[in-house]
Amino acid sequence: MGKKSAYSGESAKDRSINIMDKFITKNENRNKHQQLLPARRKDPNIPVNLWPLKDQLEYYDNLTDADRFDEQYSAYSTWYDTIKKQSGVYHQTFIDFAGKFKTEMREMWVRKTAPKEALSWLRKRGVY
Repeated sequence: MGKKSAYSGESAKDRSINIMDKFITKNENRNKHQQLLPARRKDPNIPVNLWPLKDQLEYYDNLTDADRFDEQYSAYSTWYDTIKKQSGVYHQTFIDFAGKFKTEMREMWVRKTAPKEALSWLRKRGVY
């Protein structure tokens, strides 16, 4: 049958841990000697959150309210959903009530009305 003896190698778990440790140290050593990337400058193709902090602060300080509105609510549907959530009304009920004011709601979005103001306007007209 064969000689039975104690197994003296690593367990499967220890082996996998050692392989991962070796992989991590190899990548750390390789990346340690690479040059740092240059700082990203203001570029329309690069998202603002990847700009240097100084440029981000300057960008956000120079934003107008209309720019903030456009950035936050790029589409009518996102603005509408925000109002729907803030209303606290069951969504189907809100859709039924607000459907009567569809043109006014669209005009408020074009005028860049804040959701809070639009919600108060709707509440004055009976949308609870």
